[in-house]
Amino acid sequence: MRHLLLKSLLLGLAAALPAAATAQPWTKQVKAVQKQIAAARRADPAAFSTLAAVKARVPELDRRKRGRLAAVTPLLRALGPGALLPMLDEATRPETLTGTARTAWRVGVLEAVGALRDPRATPVLRQVIAEESEAAVIRAAAGALGNAGDLEAVQALTTLATTRGPKQLAVIAGMGECRRLAAARTLAGMLARRPGEELARTLARALGELGTAWAWETPRLAALGEGPAVRAAAAGALVDAFARYEGSVRDAAATGILLVDAPRTLELITRARSGASRALQLELDRLAHRVERSPLRPRTQQ
Repeated sequence: MRHLLLKSLLLGLAAALPAAATAQPWTKQVKAVQKQIAAARRADPAAFSTLAAVKARVPELDRRKRGRLAAVTPLLRALGPGALLPMLDEATRPETLTGTARTAWRVGVLEAVGALRDPRATPVLRQVIAEESEAAVIRAAAGALGNAGDLEAVQALTTLATTRGPKQLAVIAGMGECRRLAAARTLAGMLARRPGEELARTLARALGELGTAWAWETPRLAALGEGPAVRAAAAGALVDAFARYEGSVRDAAATGILLVDAPRTLELITRARSGASRALQLELDRLAHRVERSPLRPRTQQ
């Protein structure tokens, strides 16, 4: 009886706690950004008007689209850094657009925000992931967060990627933009545990994107000095997945292997042949041939 009474009292206390006590850790940061947004709206209303004018075009762009979504991101990226706070304002507001127009706009805003790599976006992006339910938008928010590439972003994405639930696959897909060694090791470790087909395929695709060779040749990423280790981790996990899975996962792993094109790829494939069945050896031989003939492969490696 005393136990039930104590439990009841504790539940009552929990219900009585103010909302601030149960708020997410980024809530204060979002409020700070919203204050900056309000100040920017007073100081530079034209930036907000310009963004609103782009948004007004989205329904028409949506009607005329040829692909799955209208190409909104290039229009927003062209606005430059001055559009950051107006775009963060959009990201925190209830959306007025509907259907694929809403998706295109939300994805475009988040991708353009991610391209700016401004730390002020981090808490807003975390809030979007927490509150959003549409996979394409969650993926875009996770990709934008990954683009930041700082410790806070990597830790947040690692937690989200390793948490089972309806958002896990979208977060992992977006994590391909998080080109850091810690992110590569997280995804590789998850793939090594041999998850189900859908999760394994998503992990393989994310590792291929994260380790893509040409991305690591850009000055910003080259300066990090993590490229060789990231590509090695991704290639090792992908060759292992190619050998362990069949079907769509193997296809995704093969594509990733070609994109990453790590220097030791052929060595990894040769090692995977050891002890493999004859059928798998033939598949690995075909993969090695594709690697050797890949147009993405530098001449010095051919």
